[in-house]
Amino acid sequence: MMSTNKKLASGRVPLTWRKLVTAGAIAACAPAVTASFPIPAAAQQQVQSINWSLETKSGRDGSDVQLTVESRWGAGSESMWSNGRRLDELQGVTRAQLLGPPQPIRFALVKEPGRLDCTGTAGGARGSGVCSFTPNVGFATFLDARRIGQPDAHQAFSMTMAGVGRDLVDALDDSHFQRPTVDQLTAMGIHGVTPAYVRALAGLGYHLSADDLISFRIHGVNTDEIRQFATVGPALQRLSPSDLISLRIHGVEPGYIREMAAIDPGLRTLTADDLVSMAIHGVRPALARAYVQYEGGRLTSNGLVDMAIHGVTADYVQRLAAAGYRHLSADDLVSMAIHGVSPDFVQQLSALGYRNLSAEELVNLAIHGVTADYVRRLQQNGMAHVSAEQLVRLRLAGFEPR
Repeated sequence: MMSTNKKLASGRVPLTWRKLVTAGAIAACAPAVTASFPIPAAAQQQVQSINWSLETKSGRDGSDVQLTVESRWGAGSESMWSNGRRLDELQGVTRAQLLGPPQPIRFALVKEPGRLDCTGTAGGARGSGVCSFTPNVGFATFLDARRIGQPDAHQAFSMTMAGVGRDLVDALDDSHFQRPTVDQLTAMGIHGVTPAYVRALAGLGYHLSADDLISFRIHGVNTDEIRQFATVGPALQRLSPSDLISLRIHGVEPGYIREMAAIDPGLRTLTADDLVSMAIHGVRPALARAYVQYEGGRLTSNGLVDMAIHGVTADYVQRLAAAGYRHLSADDLVSMAIHGVSPDFVQQLSALGYRNLSAEELVNLAIHGVTADYVRRLQQNGMAHVSAEQLVRLRLAGFEPR
């Protein structure tokens, strides 16, 4: 018996109405039905309970409702679906019944995989009650003929609630996608894989495995972004499924890439791995823009990532430029940031006459504890023309001015 596994699926409804599916041990399913082929034993068992509730959408006239269906299929196996639906999807209930005084009602939600028959009470723009579920033998036969397999009642119920139908199976076949198992087809329905989505991906040359297709939907990979990525640079014209998923996970959007490429044309050659690394380490366009403006060097993804990791920001670059340091390499900036060479430190030394120190000299001073205050005290004691190298030697020798 499997342990309970909870999944949050975006489905085919707005995010605020998404469905929460808890998949676990399937110990109970729908009533037995007459069929032309043997029904699996699991499919002949009874679901423990199905409860429904609904209410009209806020500010609507009763033609749109929020239907919530909770079911129990055995120990540790429960599901809750909450979907926005048109009232006319619920065969048998009328707007007048829903908005009028409380009264008994009966309705059915009928989809290709099965039928949900519900009874209860409704009125005052809300209602609740119980349901029974009957799998559609014809749909099970169709799936079996397509070499997908026969769904058990829990799978048929999930596909019914998700609206899976023959059109999705046809789209997968027509678009030369990998044939799914029953579990995978159920997961496609849960996560909102539609025929239109399948065909759009195929039109872009993506003929995915069932697992990749499900992952695409879970992570929000959309065909519009795939097209936009392809217009930015050659390395992004035919991204792998894993690259597309990784870009989505780390929030890399086409606009970000275009902005980077506009700052430095060399960034048009960035790969998906480069972009993911930049996103993980917080590389922002402002840093790239400041570097190009004040340092004049060519940008690389590694250079940008190193700077971001070690605290080099656009403000840091700009303030160093204001202090007279405009042509530092990315390596110099990183070394200075690592060793605490701040723009304030640079400006203080400049005010004391040290205006043309190299990045290496500044780092060496910071490493050995040569502060502006130390230099000032030396100067107050008559040591006004001490080189950077001599300052370090004095510090190493432990010399302290009176």
